[in-house]
Amino acid sequence: MTHELEKSTLDLHIDGLIADGETTDFGLRTQERRQKARIKEPFPARIWGLDSGNLPFNVDGVIDNISSTGLYLKATKPVSVGNEVKLIVHFLNGPTSGVTASVQGSILRSELQGDGKYGLAIAISKHRFL
Repeated sequence: MTHELEKSTLDLHIDGLIADGETTDFGLRTQERRQKARIKEPFPARIWGLDSGNLPFNVDGVIDNISSTGLYLKATKPVSVGNEVKLIVHFLNGPTSGVTASVQGSILRSELQGDGKYGLAIAISKHRFL
């Protein structure tokens, strides 16, 4: 059974996982300044849309981190800022269980990484669990 696309934040139930004022992966001297807590897990995803040359693409990627309003994904295609993209994300809980979500959003940043992949910061605009 699928649910209708919701225009809201993605409820990851993570607020209770990170204590107030707790430091993050940025080191002991730096406090997390984002308003929403993030999960830093390598969730597999498929992303599609128009790349930076306005050509259709459909590639696999890996989510580096995700919050209720955005995510950061590494993929092999550059995508222009402002482009709309769609993703299928597999939130794995072990090797065989978990939940799958359909996500729509827009590109906030597209950064070439040292490994030749592109880091894509995506603002989530719609989602639904499949």
